[in-house]
This record gives sequence, C-alpha cells and structure tokens, in this order.
Amino acid sequence: MAIPYEFDAERFSRWMSYALRHNPIRYGLTPDRHGFVDFEAFFLAAKHRYPHVSEDRLRGLIEAGGGGRFELMGNRLRARYGHSIPMEPPSPPVEPPGRLYHGTEAARAETILVQGLEPLDRRMVHLSETMEDALGIARHKTDRPVVFRIDAQDAHRAGIPFYREQRVYLVSRIPPQFLRVEPLLAPTPNS
Repeated sequence: MAIPYEFDAERFSRWMSYALRHNPIRYGLTPDRHGFVDFEAFFLAAKHRYPHVSEDRLRGLIEAGGGGRFELMGNRLRARYGHSIPMEPPSPPVEPPGRLYHGTEAARAETILVQGLEPLDRRMVHLSETMEDALGIARHKTDRPVVFRIDAQDAHRAGIPFYREQRVYLVSRIPPQFLRVEPLLAPTPNS
C-alpha cells in the first residue's frame, strides 16, 4: 500500500528562498540584474527536487509567500530581499519613516555601536517598521536579542539611500551616529 505524499510547504519555501537568494546557478538559473529568473526554469528545477510540486501549488506558495517574500511578474520570479548574490537595488530609493528598527544578537551590540550596521551574509541590511517586528526577527536567531532604533530620516537627509520591499526597508549600511539601542521591556511576573 502506497503512503500518500505530504508536501512540506515550509521546507519548500526555505529551499526556494535559498535557491533564489543565494545559489541560483546551482539549479541552472540565471538571475537578471534585479534577481529575476525565468519562472519555467525555476519550476523545472523545483520539479526535479520536489517531484510532487505542481505549477498551481508553486504559484499558490508565491502568492501566499509569507510577507511578500517572492514576486512573480509575468514569466519572471524573484525573492524580493535577502540576497547574498550581487544584484542592483530592486526599486528607486524611497523616503523612509522617521524611525526604523533592526534586531540582532546582543553580543554584536558593542561592535555595531562603533562600526555601524552592515550586512553580514546579505547584500543589504534589513530594517523593520516596528520594534516588535525587529525583536521577533532577532528572537528567531538568538535568546539574547538587542534592537537598534535607526534615525532613518536623519540618515536619509545625510544621503543614505533606503529601498522598500513590502514591509522591509533595505539599506547598504547605517553609520553609528544614526543608531540607538532600544531598551527591551522585561516581561512582568504574571505574563
């Protein structure tokens, strides 16, 4: 008796992010200068790795795409942000809100306050619109998070370009004079 195949959408989405953001060449994909690859070529690569994926399921995952992580434009597909491969900014610079936030591990705080905020294994630094979002991201990586407040309007006026992809702002670097550590509220004993 055959066991029915269970499609693991979360695992597939992680692989899709890896293939589009970090190693498209490994899967025979050729991204353009903005990170777009041919949808049909991606589907064939996905089908090779995940034989049970259908084109409809792939399109559904892209549309559901966890916070707009993927974009399908005609017959071109890309991850919106998070790339380690060289690519040009996806859109023209935008004017950011007054403040943005970045969450990371507390062990990096002192270095960041001296050197500024720079991408580690990505092309751009990811910034969140709310402290809560930044803290949530940091908590996925560490049990000792720290959140930086970025004086984004001041940085923008100083000539630092900001880019926006869905709910994420991207920037190549934030110098230390535009950074402050946000105090994290400790949970109350009854929570």
